[in-house]
Amino acid sequence: MIRRWLAVCAFALACAADLRAAQEFSGQAPSGAWYRIEAPDGWRPGDALVLYQHGLDFSQAKGPPGLGPLKSLMLAEGYAVAASAFNQRGWALFTAIDDNRELLALFEEKLGRPGEVVPFGGSLGGLVALKLAESSGFPPVHAAYSLCPAAAGSRIWDTAIDLRLAYDAVCGDAGTLKKGDPPLTWARNLSDIPGDLGDLQDQVRLLPTLIDVNLCTGVSLPVSIRNGAMKRRLAQLMTFAHITDEKFFVSNIGYVLFVMSDLVRAPDKLGGRNPFTTAGVDYGSDPMIQAGIARITADPRAAARLRQVSDFRGRVGVAKILSMHTSRDQLVIPSNQEFVRKVMPPDQLTSVLVDEDTPTHCGFSTAEGVAGWEALRAWRAGAEQPTAASLQDLCERFVAGGDVKGACRFDPVSAIAPFDEFVRPRPPQPLQVPPRSSRPLPPLLPIGRRVTP
Repeated sequence: MIRRWLAVCAFALACAADLRAAQEFSGQAPSGAWYRIEAPDGWRPGDALVLYQHGLDFSQAKGPPGLGPLKSLMLAEGYAVAASAFNQRGWALFTAIDDNRELLALFEEKLGRPGEVVPFGGSLGGLVALKLAESSGFPPVHAAYSLCPAAAGSRIWDTAIDLRLAYDAVCGDAGTLKKGDPPLTWARNLSDIPGDLGDLQDQVRLLPTLIDVNLCTGVSLPVSIRNGAMKRRLAQLMTFAHITDEKFFVSNIGYVLFVMSDLVRAPDKLGGRNPFTTAGVDYGSDPMIQAGIARITADPRAAARLRQVSDFRGRVGVAKILSMHTSRDQLVIPSNQEFVRKVMPPDQLTSVLVDEDTPTHCGFSTAEGVAGWEALRAWRAGAEQPTAASLQDLCERFVAGGDVKGACRFDPVSAIAPFDEFVRPRPPQPLQVPPRSSRPLPPLLPIGRRVTP
Protein backbone atom coordinates (compact mmCIF):
# COMPACT_ATOMS: atom_id res chain seq x y z
CA MET A 1 0.00 0.00 0.00
CA ILE A 2 2.82 2.43 0.86
CA ARG A 3 4.53 1.71 -2.48
CA ARG A 4 1.31 2.46 -4.36
CA TRP A 5 0.83 5.59 -2.26
CA LEU A 6 4.34 6.80 -3.10
CA ALA A 7 3.61 6.44 -6.81
CA VAL A 8 0.41 8.50 -6.45
CA CYS A 9 2.28 11.12 -4.42
CA ALA A 10 5.08 11.36 -6.95
CA PHE A 11 2.55 11.95 -9.73
CA ALA A 12 0.78 14.64 -7.73
CA LEU A 13 4.05 16.35 -6.86
CA ALA A 14 5.08 16.36 -10.52
CA CYS A 15 1.77 17.96 -11.50
CA ALA A 16 1.54 20.42 -8.63
CA ALA A 17 3.88 23.12 -9.94
CA ASP A 18 1.88 23.59 -13.15
CA LEU A 19 -1.61 23.11 -11.78
CA ARG A 20 -4.01 26.01 -11.67
CA ALA A 21 -7.33 25.81 -9.88
CA ALA A 22 -10.22 25.34 -12.30
CA GLN A 23 -12.53 27.32 -10.03
CA GLU A 24 -11.50 30.32 -7.95
CA PHE A 25 -13.55 32.60 -5.74
CA SER A 26 -12.52 35.42 -3.43
CA GLY A 27 -13.97 38.48 -1.78
CA GLN A 28 -15.50 39.54 1.50
CA ALA A 29 -18.01 37.48 3.44
CA PRO A 30 -21.13 39.12 4.91
CA SER A 31 -19.26 39.62 8.20
CA GLY A 32 -16.50 41.54 6.42
CA ALA A 33 -13.86 38.79 6.58
CA TRP A 34 -11.85 38.31 3.39
CA TYR A 35 -11.81 34.80 1.95
CA ARG A 36 -10.36 32.74 -0.89
CA ILE A 37 -11.56 29.43 -2.37
CA GLU A 38 -9.92 27.29 -5.04
CA ALA A 39 -11.02 23.93 -6.39
CA PRO A 40 -9.53 21.64 -9.05
CA ASP A 41 -11.28 20.59 -12.21
CA GLY A 42 -13.55 17.68 -11.41
CA TRP A 43 -14.22 18.57 -7.76
CA ARG A 44 -17.75 17.48 -6.89
CA PRO A 45 -19.97 17.79 -3.80
CA GLY A 46 -18.93 15.06 -1.41
CA ASP A 47 -15.23 15.46 -2.17
CA ALA A 48 -12.80 16.71 0.47
CA LEU A 49 -12.04 20.31 1.41
CA VAL A 50 -8.91 21.59 3.16
CA LEU A 51 -9.61 24.53 5.48
CA TYR A 52 -6.31 26.39 5.70
CA GLN A 53 -5.66 28.51 8.83
CA HIS A 54 -3.09 31.29 8.67
CA GLY A 55 -0.81 32.21 11.56
CA LEU A 56 -1.12 35.23 13.81
CA ASP A 57 -1.24 38.47 11.86
CA PHE A 58 -1.37 41.86 13.57
CA SER A 59 -2.51 43.77 10.51
CA GLN A 60 -6.14 44.07 9.43
CA ALA A 61 -6.62 42.07 6.24
CA LYS A 62 -6.86 44.19 3.10
CA GLY A 63 -7.49 41.40 0.64
CA PRO A 64 -8.04 37.65 0.24
CA PRO A 65 -5.70 35.39 2.25
CA GLY A 66 -3.25 32.86 0.88
CA LEU A 67 -4.02 29.16 0.85
CA GLY A 68 -0.85 27.85 2.45
CA PRO A 69 2.44 26.30 1.34
CA LEU A 70 0.90 23.02 0.11
CA LYS A 71 -1.92 24.51 -1.96
CA SER A 72 -0.65 23.33 -5.35
CA LEU A 73 -0.04 19.79 -4.13
CA MET A 74 -3.45 19.61 -2.46
CA LEU A 75 -5.21 20.82 -5.61
CA ALA A 76 -3.28 18.27 -7.68
CA GLU A 77 -4.51 15.56 -5.34
CA GLY A 78 -8.13 16.59 -5.85
CA TYR A 79 -8.77 18.65 -2.72
CA ALA A 80 -10.50 22.00 -2.74
CA VAL A 81 -8.73 24.54 -0.51
CA ALA A 82 -10.32 27.51 1.27
CA ALA A 83 -9.24 30.08 3.83
CA SER A 84 -10.62 32.99 5.82
CA ALA A 85 -8.49 36.00 6.76
CA PHE A 86 -10.50 36.09 10.04
CA ASN A 87 -12.47 39.00 11.42
CA GLN A 88 -9.88 39.80 14.07
CA ARG A 89 -6.21 40.67 14.04
CA GLY A 90 -3.83 39.14 16.56
CA TRP A 91 -5.26 36.43 18.84
CA ALA A 92 -8.20 35.75 16.52
CA LEU A 93 -9.67 32.78 18.45
CA PHE A 94 -12.73 34.79 19.51
CA THR A 95 -14.15 34.64 15.97
CA ALA A 96 -11.98 32.14 14.06
CA ILE A 97 -14.33 29.15 14.36
CA ASP A 98 -17.36 31.20 13.30
CA ASP A 99 -15.27 32.73 10.50
CA ASN A 100 -14.66 29.20 9.23
CA ARG A 101 -18.36 28.34 9.53
CA GLU A 102 -19.15 31.38 7.40
CA LEU A 103 -16.44 30.32 4.93
CA LEU A 104 -17.97 26.84 4.72
CA ALA A 105 -21.40 28.35 4.01
CA LEU A 106 -19.91 30.38 1.15
CA PHE A 107 -18.12 27.30 -0.17
CA GLU A 108 -21.35 25.27 -0.14
CA GLU A 109 -23.19 28.08 -1.93
CA LYS A 110 -20.62 28.12 -4.74
CA LEU A 111 -19.49 24.49 -5.03
CA GLY A 112 -21.67 22.27 -2.85
CA ARG A 113 -21.18 20.54 0.49
CA PRO A 114 -17.87 18.71 0.99
CA GLY A 115 -17.89 15.15 2.25
CA GLU A 116 -15.24 15.96 4.85
CA VAL A 117 -12.98 18.83 5.84
CA VAL A 118 -9.29 18.65 6.67
CA PRO A 119 -8.11 21.51 8.92
CA PHE A 120 -4.51 22.58 8.26
CA GLY A 121 -2.45 25.44 9.69
CA GLY A 122 0.68 26.54 11.48
CA SER A 123 1.40 28.51 14.67
CA LEU A 124 -1.87 30.20 15.71
CA GLY A 125 -3.35 28.51 12.65
CA GLY A 126 -2.15 25.18 14.00
CA LEU A 127 -4.22 25.76 17.14
CA VAL A 128 -7.24 26.83 15.08
CA ALA A 129 -6.87 23.64 13.02
CA LEU A 130 -6.97 21.58 16.21
CA LYS A 131 -10.01 23.45 17.51
CA LEU A 132 -11.84 23.02 14.20
CA ALA A 133 -11.40 19.27 14.59
CA GLU A 134 -13.45 19.41 17.80
CA SER A 135 -16.00 22.05 16.76
CA SER A 136 -19.59 21.50 15.72
CA GLY A 137 -21.17 22.73 12.51
CA PHE A 138 -18.71 21.20 10.04
CA PRO A 139 -18.67 18.11 7.83
CA PRO A 140 -16.76 15.20 9.37
CA VAL A 141 -13.11 15.76 10.24
CA HIS A 142 -11.18 12.52 9.81
CA ALA A 143 -7.71 14.12 9.72
CA ALA A 144 -6.05 17.39 10.75
CA TYR A 145 -2.53 18.69 10.07
CA SER A 146 -1.16 21.04 12.73
CA LEU A 147 2.29 22.60 12.42
CA CYS A 148 4.00 24.24 15.43
CA PRO A 149 0.60 24.87 17.06
CA ALA A 150 0.17 27.34 19.91
CA ALA A 151 -1.57 24.45 21.63
CA ALA A 152 -0.98 25.73 25.18
CA GLY A 153 -3.87 28.06 24.36
CA SER A 154 -4.62 30.36 27.27
CA ARG A 155 -1.46 29.28 29.10
CA ILE A 156 0.74 30.64 26.34
CA TRP A 157 -0.23 34.08 27.63
CA ASP A 158 1.27 33.31 31.04
CA THR A 159 4.61 33.56 29.21
CA ALA A 160 3.66 37.01 27.98
CA ILE A 161 2.45 38.51 31.25
CA ASP A 162 5.50 37.14 33.06
CA LEU A 163 7.90 38.78 30.60
CA ARG A 164 5.91 42.04 30.57
CA LEU A 165 6.00 42.44 34.36
CA ALA A 166 9.54 41.10 34.65
CA TYR A 167 10.58 43.88 32.27
CA ASP A 168 9.30 46.47 34.74
CA ALA A 169 11.22 44.82 37.58
CA VAL A 170 14.47 44.72 35.59
CA CYS A 171 14.21 47.98 33.65
CA GLY A 172 12.76 50.24 36.32
CA ASP A 173 15.69 52.64 36.05
CA ALA A 174 15.93 52.70 32.24
CA GLY A 175 13.56 52.26 29.31
CA THR A 176 10.32 52.64 31.24
CA LEU A 177 7.45 51.47 29.06
CA LYS A 178 4.44 53.60 28.19
CA LYS A 179 1.53 52.84 30.51
CA GLY A 180 -2.07 52.20 29.64
CA ASP A 181 -5.19 53.34 31.43
CA PRO A 182 -5.67 51.94 34.94
CA PRO A 183 -6.24 49.44 36.32
CA LEU A 184 -4.41 47.56 33.53
CA THR A 185 -1.49 49.96 33.31
CA TRP A 186 0.77 47.20 31.94
CA ALA A 187 -1.45 46.96 28.82
CA ARG A 188 -1.14 49.71 26.24
CA ASN A 189 -4.24 51.56 25.13
CA LEU A 190 -5.57 50.56 21.73
CA SER A 191 -4.68 53.99 20.37
CA ASP A 192 -1.02 53.33 21.25
CA ILE A 193 -0.77 50.00 19.43
CA PRO A 194 0.57 49.99 15.83
CA GLY A 195 -1.82 48.39 13.41
CA ASP A 196 0.49 47.12 10.68
CA LEU A 197 3.04 44.84 12.36
CA GLY A 198 2.18 41.67 10.43
CA ASP A 199 3.41 38.50 12.14
CA LEU A 200 5.86 40.46 14.36
CA GLN A 201 8.87 38.53 13.05
CA ASP A 202 9.92 41.38 10.76
CA GLN A 203 12.70 43.02 12.77
CA VAL A 204 12.90 46.06 10.46
CA ARG A 205 9.22 46.83 11.04
CA LEU A 206 9.15 45.95 14.74
CA LEU A 207 12.34 47.45 16.17
CA PRO A 208 11.39 51.13 15.58
CA THR A 209 8.36 50.58 17.85
CA LEU A 210 10.58 49.37 20.72
CA ILE A 211 12.64 52.46 21.51
CA ASP A 212 12.10 52.09 25.26
CA VAL A 213 13.15 48.44 25.14
CA ASN A 214 16.31 49.48 23.34
CA LEU A 215 17.11 52.04 26.05
CA CYS A 216 16.92 49.27 28.62
CA THR A 217 18.62 46.42 26.75
CA GLY A 218 20.40 47.88 23.71
CA VAL A 219 19.00 44.97 21.74
CA SER A 220 19.02 46.81 18.40
CA LEU A 221 22.54 48.17 18.92
CA PRO A 222 25.79 46.45 17.94
CA VAL A 223 27.09 44.50 20.92
CA SER A 224 30.26 46.56 20.91
CA ILE A 225 28.46 49.79 21.83
CA ARG A 226 26.03 48.41 24.41
CA ASN A 227 26.97 49.53 27.89
CA GLY A 228 27.38 47.12 30.76
CA ALA A 229 23.97 47.80 32.26
CA MET A 230 22.25 47.14 28.92
CA LYS A 231 24.06 43.83 28.53
CA ARG A 232 23.19 42.78 32.07
CA ARG A 233 19.50 43.62 31.72
CA LEU A 234 19.17 41.95 28.32
CA ALA A 235 20.88 38.80 29.57
CA GLN A 236 18.67 38.73 32.67
CA LEU A 237 15.43 39.05 30.70
CA MET A 238 16.46 36.52 28.06
CA THR A 239 17.48 34.01 30.74
CA PHE A 240 14.21 34.57 32.58
CA ALA A 241 12.25 33.94 29.37
CA HIS A 242 14.40 30.96 28.25
CA ILE A 243 15.39 32.77 25.06
CA THR A 244 18.88 32.46 23.55
CA ASP A 245 18.35 34.24 20.21
CA GLU A 246 18.02 38.05 20.27
CA LYS A 247 15.72 38.08 17.24
CA PHE A 248 13.31 35.87 19.13
CA PHE A 249 13.59 38.18 22.14
CA VAL A 250 12.51 41.11 19.96
CA SER A 251 9.58 39.14 18.50
CA ASN A 252 8.46 37.97 21.94
CA ILE A 253 8.61 41.51 23.32
CA GLY A 254 6.50 42.65 20.38
CA TYR A 255 3.85 40.08 21.19
CA VAL A 256 3.99 41.05 24.86
CA LEU A 257 3.57 44.78 24.28
CA PHE A 258 1.15 44.83 21.36
CA VAL A 259 -0.69 41.53 20.86
CA MET A 260 -1.32 40.99 24.58
CA SER A 261 -2.50 44.58 25.01
CA ASP A 262 -4.90 44.13 22.09
CA LEU A 263 -6.13 40.87 23.62
CA VAL A 264 -7.17 42.49 26.89
CA ARG A 265 -8.26 45.90 25.51
CA ALA A 266 -10.11 45.10 22.27
CA PRO A 267 -13.90 45.37 22.66
CA ASP A 268 -14.43 42.14 20.67
CA LYS A 269 -11.99 40.18 22.86
CA LEU A 270 -11.71 40.74 26.63
CA GLY A 271 -12.95 44.33 26.64
CA GLY A 272 -10.67 45.69 29.37
CA ARG A 273 -10.73 42.66 31.69
CA ASN A 274 -7.58 41.00 33.07
CA PRO A 275 -7.34 37.20 32.61
CA PHE A 276 -3.86 36.86 34.16
CA THR A 277 -2.51 36.02 37.60
CA THR A 278 1.00 36.48 38.96
CA ALA A 279 0.00 36.51 42.64
CA GLY A 280 1.46 33.44 44.31
CA VAL A 281 3.63 32.48 41.32
CA ASP A 282 7.17 31.38 42.23
CA TYR A 283 9.81 33.27 40.25
CA GLY A 284 12.56 32.16 42.63
CA SER A 285 15.02 31.36 39.85
CA ASP A 286 15.57 35.14 39.67
CA PRO A 287 15.50 36.73 43.16
CA MET A 288 15.33 40.26 41.75
CA ILE A 289 12.25 39.46 39.68
CA GLN A 290 10.73 37.39 42.49
CA ALA A 291 10.98 40.41 44.78
CA GLY A 292 10.07 43.13 42.30
CA ILE A 293 7.47 41.73 39.90
CA ALA A 294 3.96 43.17 40.20
CA ARG A 295 1.44 40.74 41.63
CA ILE A 296 -1.92 40.79 39.86
CA THR A 297 -5.00 38.57 40.10
CA ALA A 298 -7.24 37.53 37.24
CA ASP A 299 -10.85 38.47 36.79
CA PRO A 300 -12.30 34.93 36.86
CA ARG A 301 -14.75 35.65 34.04
CA ALA A 302 -12.02 36.97 31.77
CA ALA A 303 -9.82 33.96 32.56
CA ALA A 304 -12.71 31.62 31.81
CA ARG A 305 -13.46 33.37 28.50
CA LEU A 306 -9.84 33.16 27.41
CA ARG A 307 -9.76 29.44 28.22
CA GLN A 308 -13.06 28.89 26.44
CA VAL A 309 -11.88 30.26 23.12
CA SER A 310 -8.21 29.24 23.33
CA ASP A 311 -7.83 25.79 24.86
CA PHE A 312 -7.79 22.53 22.89
CA ARG A 313 -9.67 19.75 24.68
CA GLY A 314 -9.06 16.79 22.37
CA ARG A 315 -12.74 16.05 21.68
CA VAL A 316 -12.15 15.15 18.05
CA GLY A 317 -14.13 11.94 17.68
CA VAL A 318 -12.32 9.57 15.32
CA ALA A 319 -10.08 12.22 13.75
CA LYS A 320 -6.40 11.47 13.31
CA ILE A 321 -4.02 14.33 14.13
CA LEU A 322 -0.48 14.79 12.84
CA SER A 323 1.31 17.60 14.70
CA MET A 324 4.91 18.71 14.09
CA HIS A 325 7.21 21.21 15.78
CA THR A 326 10.67 22.59 15.11
CA SER A 327 12.88 21.58 18.02
CA ARG A 328 14.32 24.99 18.96
CA ASP A 329 11.34 27.25 18.40
CA GLN A 330 11.56 30.15 20.86
CA LEU A 331 8.29 31.83 19.93
CA VAL A 332 5.88 28.89 20.21
CA ILE A 333 8.05 26.48 22.17
CA PRO A 334 7.99 22.73 21.42
CA SER A 335 6.46 22.09 24.86
CA ASN A 336 3.17 23.26 23.32
CA GLN A 337 2.97 19.70 22.01
CA GLU A 338 2.35 18.60 25.61
CA PHE A 339 -1.13 20.08 25.41
CA VAL A 340 -1.97 17.93 22.39
CA ARG A 341 -0.37 14.77 23.75
CA LYS A 342 -2.12 14.88 27.10
CA VAL A 343 -5.67 15.09 25.69
CA MET A 344 -5.44 12.90 22.57
CA PRO A 345 -5.58 9.08 22.51
CA PRO A 346 -2.12 7.84 21.43
CA ASP A 347 -3.55 5.87 18.51
CA GLN A 348 -5.09 9.07 17.07
CA LEU A 349 -2.07 11.35 17.43
CA THR A 350 1.36 11.48 15.88
CA SER A 351 3.34 14.29 17.50
CA VAL A 352 6.94 14.72 16.34
CA LEU A 353 9.83 17.19 16.28
CA VAL A 354 12.27 18.04 13.53
CA ASP A 355 15.76 18.50 14.93
CA GLU A 356 17.16 21.89 13.91
CA ASP A 357 20.55 23.47 14.57
CA THR A 358 19.37 27.09 14.53
CA PRO A 359 16.16 28.27 16.23
CA THR A 360 13.24 28.89 13.87
CA HIS A 361 9.54 29.30 14.24
CA CYS A 362 7.85 26.73 12.01
CA GLY A 363 10.99 26.46 9.86
CA PHE A 364 10.15 23.14 8.24
CA SER A 365 11.72 22.23 4.92
CA THR A 366 9.44 21.65 1.96
CA ALA A 367 10.31 17.95 2.08
CA GLU A 368 9.32 17.70 5.76
CA GLY A 369 6.03 19.49 5.22
CA VAL A 370 5.13 17.27 2.26
CA ALA A 371 6.15 14.10 4.11
CA GLY A 372 3.89 15.00 7.03
CA TRP A 373 0.96 15.72 4.74
CA GLU A 374 1.35 12.55 2.70
CA ALA A 375 1.80 10.40 5.80
CA LEU A 376 -1.41 11.85 7.25
CA ARG A 377 -3.30 11.12 4.03
CA ALA A 378 -2.07 7.54 3.97
CA TRP A 379 -2.96 7.07 7.65
CA ARG A 380 -6.42 8.49 7.02
CA ALA A 381 -6.83 5.98 4.17
CA GLY A 382 -5.93 2.99 6.35
CA ALA A 383 -2.13 2.80 6.40
CA GLU A 384 -0.21 2.33 9.63
CA GLN A 385 0.09 5.25 12.01
CA PRO A 386 3.17 7.32 11.08
CA THR A 387 6.12 7.64 13.42
CA ALA A 388 9.15 9.91 13.38
CA ALA A 389 11.13 7.07 11.79
CA SER A 390 8.57 6.43 9.04
CA LEU A 391 8.28 10.17 8.38
CA GLN A 392 12.06 10.39 8.03
CA ASP A 393 12.04 7.47 5.59
CA LEU A 394 9.22 8.97 3.53
CA CYS A 395 10.91 12.38 3.47
CA GLU A 396 14.20 10.87 2.28
CA ARG A 397 12.40 8.93 -0.47
CA PHE A 398 10.79 12.11 -1.78
CA VAL A 399 14.12 13.94 -1.80
CA ALA A 400 15.99 11.03 -3.40
CA GLY A 401 13.35 10.81 -6.10
CA GLY A 402 13.75 14.49 -6.91
CA ASP A 403 10.12 15.21 -6.06
CA VAL A 404 10.84 17.88 -3.44
CA LYS A 405 13.85 19.60 -1.94
CA GLY A 406 14.98 20.23 1.60
CA ALA A 407 16.40 18.60 4.69
CA CYS A 408 14.84 15.58 6.43
CA ARG A 409 15.43 15.96 10.17
CA PHE A 410 12.71 14.04 12.00
CA ASP A 411 13.83 13.33 15.55
CA PRO A 412 13.28 9.61 16.34
CA VAL A 413 12.78 10.42 20.05
CA SER A 414 10.77 13.67 19.75
CA ALA A 415 10.95 14.21 23.50
CA ILE A 416 9.73 17.53 24.92
CA ALA A 417 10.36 19.17 28.29
CA PRO A 418 7.29 19.88 30.43
CA PHE A 419 5.72 23.26 29.73
CA ASP A 420 5.99 24.20 33.40
CA GLU A 421 9.79 24.10 33.15
CA PHE A 422 9.58 27.14 30.87
CA VAL A 423 6.43 28.88 32.07
CA ARG A 424 5.87 29.18 35.79
CA PRO A 425 2.73 27.30 36.85
CA ARG A 426 -0.13 29.33 38.26
CA PRO A 427 -1.46 28.54 41.74
CA PRO A 428 -5.00 27.14 41.90
CA GLN A 429 -7.50 29.98 42.04
CA PRO A 430 -10.55 29.79 44.33
CA LEU A 431 -13.90 29.90 42.61
CA GLN A 432 -15.15 33.47 42.60
CA VAL A 433 -18.70 34.46 41.76
CA PRO A 434 -18.80 38.03 40.41
CA PRO A 435 -21.45 40.36 41.81
CA ARG A 436 -24.53 40.92 39.69
CA SER A 437 -23.68 44.55 39.17
CA SER A 438 -20.30 43.83 37.55
CA ARG A 439 -19.84 44.96 33.97
CA PRO A 440 -20.27 41.91 31.70
CA LEU A 441 -17.71 40.70 29.23
CA PRO A 442 -18.41 41.40 25.57
CA PRO A 443 -20.29 38.48 23.98
CA LEU A 444 -18.77 36.24 21.35
CA LEU A 445 -19.47 37.77 17.97
CA PRO A 446 -22.17 36.13 15.85
CA ILE A 447 -21.60 35.75 12.14
CA GLY A 448 -22.45 38.93 10.32
CA ARG A 449 -21.20 41.33 12.97
CA ARG A 450 -17.79 42.90 12.97
CA VAL A 451 -16.21 45.10 15.62
CA THR A 452 -13.12 47.02 14.57
CA PRO A 453 -10.95 48.39 17.40
